[in-house]
Amino acid sequence: MKTLLLLFVILFLILTTACSNEKAVVDEKSSQKLSEDNVFKGYESALDKAKGVEQTIQDAADARKREMEGQGY
Repeated sequence: MKTLLLLFVILFLILTTACSNEKAVVDEKSSQKLSEDNVFKGYESALDKAKGVEQTIQDAADARKREMEGQGY
C-alpha cells in the first residue's frame, strides 16, 4: 500500500512538473517575438528617418541646380 501511494505521489509530481513547463515555453516564445518586433521597429524607424533626410538633400540639390541654371552656370 505504501509503495502504491509513493508511486502515485511520484507520478503526480512528474505530471505537475511537466505541465508547468508548458506555460514557461509559451511565455518565452511570446517574449522572444516581442523582443524581435522591438529590434526591427528601431531599424524601420531609422530607415524612415534616413529616407526623409535623403529627400531633403535631393530637394536642396534640385533647388541649387535651378538657381545655378538661372544664373547662367
